[in-house]
Amino acid sequence: MKKYLIVFMILLGLILTLGFSQEEFKENVLTLNDKPVGFGESTTGGAGGKIVTVDNISDFKKYAQAQEPYIILVKGVIDTSKEEGQVKIGSNKTIIGITPDASIIGWGLYLKEVNNVIIRNLTIKNKVENPKNDAITVEASQNVWIDHCTLSSDMVVVPEREKDKDKVDALLDIIKGSKGITVSWNIFENSWKCTQVGSSDSSTIDAEARVTYHHNIFRNTNSRNPSVRFGVVHIYNNYYQNILLYAIASRMGAKVLVENNYFDTVALPITTQFESPQDGYVKESGNLYWDCGDNNITQELKELKVPYNYELDEADVLSYLLEKGAGAGKEVEIK
Repeated sequence: MKKYLIVFMILLGLILTLGFSQEEFKENVLTLNDKPVGFGESTTGGAGGKIVTVDNISDFKKYAQAQEPYIILVKGVIDTSKEEGQVKIGSNKTIIGITPDASIIGWGLYLKEVNNVIIRNLTIKNKVENPKNDAITVEASQNVWIDHCTLSSDMVVVPEREKDKDKVDALLDIIKGSKGITVSWNIFENSWKCTQVGSSDSSTIDAEARVTYHHNIFRNTNSRNPSVRFGVVHIYNNYYQNILLYAIASRMGAKVLVENNYFDTVALPITTQFESPQDGYVKESGNLYWDCGDNNITQELKELKVPYNYELDEADVLSYLLEKGAGAGKEVEIK
Protein backbone atom coordinates (compact mmCIF):
# COMPACT_ATOMS: atom_id res chain seq x y z
CA MET A 1 0.00 0.00 0.00
CA LYS A 2 2.81 2.38 0.92
CA LYS A 3 4.53 1.68 -2.42
CA TYR A 4 1.38 2.59 -4.38
CA LEU A 5 0.92 5.76 -2.33
CA ILE A 6 4.45 6.88 -3.18
CA VAL A 7 3.88 6.22 -6.89
CA PHE A 8 0.58 8.13 -6.75
CA MET A 9 2.26 11.13 -5.11
CA ILE A 10 5.02 11.16 -7.73
CA LEU A 11 2.47 11.05 -10.57
CA LEU A 12 0.40 13.78 -8.94
CA GLY A 13 3.49 15.94 -8.65
CA LEU A 14 4.31 15.43 -12.33
CA ILE A 15 0.77 16.33 -13.35
CA LEU A 16 0.82 19.50 -11.29
CA THR A 17 4.23 20.42 -12.64
CA LEU A 18 3.17 19.87 -16.22
CA GLY A 19 0.02 21.92 -15.73
CA PHE A 20 2.05 24.73 -14.22
CA SER A 21 4.63 24.60 -16.97
CA GLN A 22 2.09 24.63 -19.81
CA GLU A 23 0.47 27.71 -18.34
CA GLU A 24 3.73 29.53 -17.79
CA PHE A 25 5.27 28.51 -21.11
CA LYS A 26 2.64 30.51 -22.95
CA GLU A 27 5.38 33.12 -22.46
CA ASN A 28 7.26 31.31 -25.26
CA VAL A 29 4.74 32.53 -27.85
CA LEU A 30 4.70 36.30 -27.92
CA THR A 31 1.94 38.47 -29.38
CA LEU A 32 1.50 42.16 -30.03
CA ASN A 33 -1.33 42.17 -27.48
CA ASP A 34 0.81 41.05 -24.52
CA LYS A 35 0.80 43.42 -21.55
CA PRO A 36 3.57 44.15 -19.05
CA VAL A 37 3.28 43.56 -15.32
CA GLY A 38 4.85 46.00 -12.91
CA PHE A 39 5.65 49.70 -12.91
CA GLY A 40 5.61 49.63 -16.73
CA GLU A 41 2.04 48.32 -16.93
CA SER A 42 0.76 51.40 -18.81
CA THR A 43 3.22 50.97 -21.68
CA THR A 44 1.63 50.40 -25.11
CA GLY A 45 4.58 51.11 -27.42
CA GLY A 46 3.65 51.62 -31.05
CA ALA A 47 0.08 50.34 -30.69
CA GLY A 48 -2.12 51.83 -33.39
CA GLY A 49 0.84 52.61 -35.61
CA LYS A 50 1.82 51.06 -38.91
CA ILE A 51 3.53 47.64 -38.83
CA VAL A 52 6.84 47.59 -40.75
CA THR A 53 9.54 44.95 -41.20
CA VAL A 54 13.25 45.83 -41.21
CA ASP A 55 16.44 43.85 -41.86
CA ASN A 56 19.09 46.59 -42.10
CA ILE A 57 20.35 49.52 -40.05
CA SER A 58 19.08 52.18 -42.48
CA ASP A 59 15.45 51.09 -42.31
CA PHE A 60 15.71 50.36 -38.60
CA LYS A 61 16.82 53.95 -37.86
CA LYS A 62 14.24 55.40 -40.26
CA TYR A 63 11.31 53.94 -38.35
CA ALA A 64 12.79 53.84 -34.84
CA GLN A 65 13.53 57.57 -34.95
CA ALA A 66 10.35 58.69 -36.70
CA GLN A 67 7.83 60.98 -35.00
CA GLU A 68 4.92 58.64 -35.72
CA PRO A 69 4.14 55.45 -33.77
CA TYR A 70 5.45 52.26 -35.36
CA ILE A 71 5.49 48.55 -34.68
CA ILE A 72 8.90 47.52 -36.00
CA LEU A 73 9.44 43.83 -36.79
CA VAL A 74 13.14 42.95 -36.85
CA LYS A 75 14.41 40.16 -39.13
CA GLY A 76 17.96 38.88 -38.84
CA VAL A 77 21.01 40.81 -37.68
CA ILE A 78 21.06 44.61 -37.53
CA ASP A 79 24.74 45.63 -37.54
CA THR A 80 25.24 48.90 -35.65
CA SER A 81 29.02 48.68 -35.33
CA LYS A 82 29.67 51.43 -37.90
CA GLU A 83 27.39 53.94 -36.16
CA GLU A 84 28.93 56.85 -34.25
CA GLY A 85 27.25 55.83 -31.01
CA GLN A 86 24.16 54.18 -29.60
CA VAL A 87 21.13 54.18 -31.89
CA LYS A 88 18.45 56.61 -30.68
CA ILE A 89 14.89 55.33 -30.30
CA GLY A 90 11.88 57.65 -30.44
CA SER A 91 8.63 57.63 -28.48
CA ASN A 92 5.67 55.35 -29.21
CA LYS A 93 7.60 52.45 -30.70
CA THR A 94 7.33 48.68 -30.41
CA ILE A 95 10.50 46.90 -31.54
CA ILE A 96 10.21 43.12 -31.64
CA GLY A 97 12.35 40.40 -33.19
CA ILE A 98 10.44 37.95 -35.39
CA THR A 99 13.22 35.54 -36.40
CA PRO A 100 15.35 33.36 -34.11
CA ASP A 101 18.46 35.38 -35.02
CA ALA A 102 16.86 38.84 -34.64
CA SER A 103 19.59 40.92 -33.06
CA ILE A 104 21.33 44.27 -32.61
CA ILE A 105 25.11 43.81 -32.74
CA GLY A 106 27.65 46.58 -32.13
CA TRP A 107 26.39 49.76 -30.53
CA GLY A 108 23.33 49.48 -28.31
CA LEU A 109 20.02 51.38 -28.11
CA TYR A 110 19.52 54.82 -26.53
CA LEU A 111 16.17 55.95 -25.13
CA LYS A 112 16.52 59.57 -24.01
CA GLU A 113 13.57 61.72 -22.90
CA VAL A 114 11.09 59.42 -24.61
CA ASN A 115 7.78 57.89 -23.62
CA ASN A 116 6.10 54.60 -24.41
CA VAL A 117 8.67 52.20 -25.87
CA ILE A 118 8.58 48.38 -26.01
CA ILE A 119 11.67 46.31 -26.86
CA ARG A 120 11.11 42.54 -27.12
CA ASN A 121 12.62 39.32 -28.39
CA LEU A 122 15.99 40.74 -29.44
CA THR A 123 19.54 39.62 -28.81
CA ILE A 124 21.59 42.75 -28.14
CA LYS A 125 25.39 42.62 -27.89
CA ASN A 126 27.37 45.76 -27.06
CA LYS A 127 30.43 44.56 -28.97
CA VAL A 128 31.92 48.00 -29.64
CA GLU A 129 34.57 48.61 -26.97
CA ASN A 130 33.52 52.00 -25.63
CA PRO A 131 32.78 52.98 -22.00
CA LYS A 132 29.60 54.75 -23.15
CA ASN A 133 28.16 51.73 -24.92
CA ASP A 134 25.34 50.12 -22.94
CA ALA A 135 23.28 47.46 -24.67
CA ILE A 136 20.29 49.64 -23.70
CA THR A 137 20.28 53.04 -21.98
CA VAL A 138 17.00 54.44 -20.64
CA GLU A 139 17.55 58.08 -19.65
CA ALA A 140 14.91 60.53 -18.35
CA SER A 141 12.19 58.40 -19.94
CA GLN A 142 8.95 56.78 -18.86
CA ASN A 143 6.70 53.88 -19.76
CA VAL A 144 9.26 51.41 -21.09
CA TRP A 145 8.96 47.61 -21.30
CA ILE A 146 12.04 45.49 -22.03
CA ASP A 147 10.98 41.87 -22.39
CA HIS A 148 12.34 38.53 -23.63
CA CYS A 149 15.66 39.98 -24.73
CA THR A 150 19.14 38.48 -24.36
CA LEU A 151 21.68 41.14 -23.44
CA SER A 152 25.39 40.39 -23.30
CA SER A 153 28.95 41.41 -24.01
CA ASP A 154 31.82 39.09 -24.88
CA MET A 155 33.51 39.35 -21.49
CA VAL A 156 34.46 36.24 -19.54
CA VAL A 157 33.85 37.40 -15.96
CA VAL A 158 36.78 36.18 -13.88
CA PRO A 159 38.88 38.17 -11.35
CA GLU A 160 41.83 38.58 -13.71
CA ARG A 161 39.59 40.43 -16.21
CA GLU A 162 38.81 43.28 -13.80
CA LYS A 163 41.38 45.44 -15.60
CA ASP A 164 39.16 45.28 -18.71
CA LYS A 165 35.89 46.13 -16.98
CA ASP A 166 35.60 49.65 -18.44
CA LYS A 167 36.23 48.71 -22.06
CA VAL A 168 32.47 48.26 -22.48
CA ASP A 169 29.72 49.64 -20.28
CA ALA A 170 26.74 47.91 -18.70
CA LEU A 171 23.95 45.93 -20.32
CA LEU A 172 21.06 48.12 -19.12
CA ASP A 173 21.23 51.54 -17.46
CA ILE A 174 18.01 53.16 -16.20
CA ILE A 175 18.94 56.68 -15.17
CA LYS A 176 17.94 60.33 -14.68
CA GLY A 177 14.63 59.63 -12.97
CA SER A 178 13.23 57.16 -15.49
CA LYS A 179 9.96 55.67 -14.26
CA GLY A 180 7.19 53.33 -15.27
CA ILE A 181 9.73 50.70 -16.32
CA THR A 182 9.30 46.90 -16.47
CA VAL A 183 12.21 44.56 -17.24
CA SER A 184 10.90 41.01 -17.65
CA TRP A 185 11.86 37.56 -18.96
CA ASN A 186 15.31 38.66 -20.15
CA ILE A 187 18.73 37.04 -19.96
CA PHE A 188 21.64 39.21 -18.79
CA GLU A 189 25.01 37.50 -19.16
CA ASN A 190 28.76 37.81 -19.61
CA SER A 191 29.25 41.40 -18.51
CA TRP A 192 31.26 42.91 -15.67
CA LYS A 193 28.64 45.59 -14.99
CA CYS A 194 25.10 44.42 -15.60
CA THR A 195 22.26 46.87 -14.86
CA GLN A 196 21.74 49.88 -12.64
CA VAL A 197 18.95 52.23 -11.60
CA GLY A 198 20.44 55.65 -10.83
CA SER A 199 23.59 57.01 -12.38
CA SER A 200 25.57 58.37 -9.41
CA ASP A 201 25.51 59.23 -5.71
CA SER A 202 24.67 62.85 -6.59
CA SER A 203 21.84 62.17 -9.07
CA THR A 204 18.97 62.86 -6.68
CA ILE A 205 16.46 62.99 -9.54
CA ASP A 206 16.71 59.19 -9.54
CA ALA A 207 14.48 59.23 -6.45
CA GLU A 208 11.68 59.36 -9.06
CA ALA A 209 12.73 55.99 -10.52
CA ARG A 210 10.10 53.24 -10.44
CA VAL A 211 11.31 49.95 -11.91
CA THR A 212 10.20 46.31 -11.81
CA TYR A 213 12.56 43.42 -12.60
CA HIS A 214 10.83 40.05 -12.82
CA HIS A 215 11.54 36.62 -14.34
CA ASN A 216 15.02 37.49 -15.57
CA ILE A 217 18.20 35.40 -15.59
CA PHE A 218 21.40 37.09 -14.41
CA ARG A 219 24.47 34.92 -14.95
CA ASN A 220 28.23 35.24 -15.27
CA THR A 221 28.36 38.88 -14.18
CA ASN A 222 30.39 40.65 -11.53
CA SER A 223 27.89 43.12 -10.06
CA ARG A 224 24.91 45.48 -10.54
CA ASN A 225 22.10 42.97 -10.88
CA PRO A 226 20.84 45.65 -10.31
CA SER A 227 22.54 48.40 -8.34
CA VAL A 228 19.90 50.91 -7.18
CA ARG A 229 20.36 54.49 -6.00
CA PHE A 230 17.55 56.67 -4.58
CA GLY A 231 14.57 55.08 -6.37
CA VAL A 232 11.95 52.41 -5.68
CA VAL A 233 12.59 49.03 -7.31
CA HIS A 234 10.72 45.71 -7.12
CA ILE A 235 12.79 42.59 -7.85
CA TYR A 236 10.94 39.28 -7.93
CA ASN A 237 11.21 35.80 -9.43
CA ASN A 238 14.68 36.24 -10.93
CA TYR A 239 17.40 33.59 -11.19
CA TYR A 240 20.97 34.56 -10.29
CA GLN A 241 23.82 32.25 -11.27
CA ASN A 242 27.59 32.66 -10.87
CA ILE A 243 27.78 36.27 -9.68
CA LEU A 244 31.34 37.18 -8.76
CA LEU A 245 30.97 40.18 -6.41
CA TYR A 246 27.32 40.98 -5.56
CA ALA A 247 23.86 40.58 -7.06
CA ILE A 248 21.58 43.34 -5.68
CA ALA A 249 22.77 46.58 -4.08
CA SER A 250 20.48 49.21 -2.53
CA ARG A 251 22.31 52.52 -2.08
CA MET A 252 21.68 56.19 -1.27
CA GLY A 253 18.36 55.58 0.48
CA ALA A 254 16.88 53.47 -2.31
CA LYS A 255 13.92 51.27 -1.37
CA VAL A 256 14.10 47.78 -2.84
CA LEU A 257 11.60 44.93 -2.46
CA VAL A 258 13.27 41.56 -3.14
CA GLU A 259 10.87 38.59 -3.34
CA ASN A 260 11.08 34.91 -4.31
CA ASN A 261 14.36 35.00 -6.21
CA TYR A 262 16.79 32.09 -6.58
CA PHE A 263 20.46 32.86 -5.87
CA ASP A 264 22.86 30.15 -7.07
CA THR A 265 26.60 30.60 -6.42
CA VAL A 266 26.48 34.30 -5.58
CA ALA A 267 29.22 35.79 -3.41
CA LEU A 268 26.95 38.47 -1.87
CA PRO A 269 23.27 38.13 -2.84
CA ILE A 270 21.85 41.34 -1.31
CA THR A 271 23.61 44.34 0.20
CA THR A 272 22.56 47.81 1.36
CA GLN A 273 26.12 49.03 1.73
CA PHE A 274 28.41 49.37 -1.27
CA GLU A 275 30.72 52.26 -2.21
CA SER A 276 28.18 55.01 -1.43
CA PRO A 277 28.07 57.45 1.50
CA GLN A 278 24.52 56.39 2.41
CA ASP A 279 23.08 52.89 2.76
CA GLY A 280 19.87 51.82 1.07
CA TYR A 281 16.86 49.89 2.35
CA VAL A 282 15.69 46.37 1.52
CA LYS A 283 12.70 44.20 2.33
CA GLU A 284 13.40 40.59 1.35
CA SER A 285 11.28 37.46 1.61
CA GLY A 286 10.84 34.04 0.01
CA ASN A 287 14.31 33.98 -1.55
CA LEU A 288 16.27 30.76 -2.06
CA TYR A 289 20.05 30.62 -1.60
CA TRP A 290 22.38 27.88 -2.86
CA ASP A 291 26.13 28.04 -2.29
CA CYS A 292 25.99 31.76 -1.50
CA GLY A 293 27.59 34.15 0.95
CA ASP A 294 25.55 35.98 3.58
CA ASN A 295 23.44 39.04 2.85
CA ASN A 296 24.55 42.41 4.20
CA ILE A 297 21.32 44.25 5.02
CA THR A 298 21.97 47.18 7.35
CA GLN A 299 18.58 48.87 6.89
CA GLU A 300 15.45 46.77 6.55
CA LEU A 301 12.15 48.11 5.30
CA LYS A 302 9.17 47.12 7.40
CA GLU A 303 6.85 47.37 4.42
CA LEU A 304 6.93 48.31 0.76
CA LYS A 305 3.73 48.07 -1.28
CA VAL A 306 3.66 48.37 -5.05
CA PRO A 307 0.68 49.86 -6.94
CA TYR A 308 -0.01 46.91 -9.23
CA ASN A 309 -1.15 43.29 -9.12
CA TYR A 310 1.32 40.46 -9.64
CA GLU A 311 1.67 36.74 -8.97
CA LEU A 312 4.72 35.18 -7.33
CA ASP A 313 6.20 31.86 -8.44
CA GLU A 314 7.99 29.78 -5.83
CA ALA A 315 11.73 30.34 -5.91
CA ASP A 316 12.57 26.65 -6.27
CA VAL A 317 10.99 26.39 -9.75
CA LEU A 318 12.79 29.37 -11.25
CA SER A 319 15.91 27.71 -12.65
CA TYR A 320 13.78 25.34 -14.74
CA LEU A 321 11.07 27.85 -15.60
CA LEU A 322 13.40 30.63 -16.71
CA GLU A 323 15.87 28.46 -18.61
CA LYS A 324 12.88 27.43 -20.74
CA GLY A 325 11.10 30.76 -20.93
CA ALA A 326 13.50 33.71 -20.64
CA GLY A 327 15.49 35.41 -23.36
CA ALA A 328 15.18 36.07 -27.09
CA GLY A 329 14.41 33.74 -29.98
CA LYS A 330 10.76 33.12 -29.17
CA GLU A 331 7.93 32.56 -31.62
CA VAL A 332 5.90 35.68 -32.38
CA GLU A 333 2.28 35.78 -33.55
CA ILE A 334 1.47 38.85 -35.64
CA LYS A 335 -2.27 39.43 -35.83
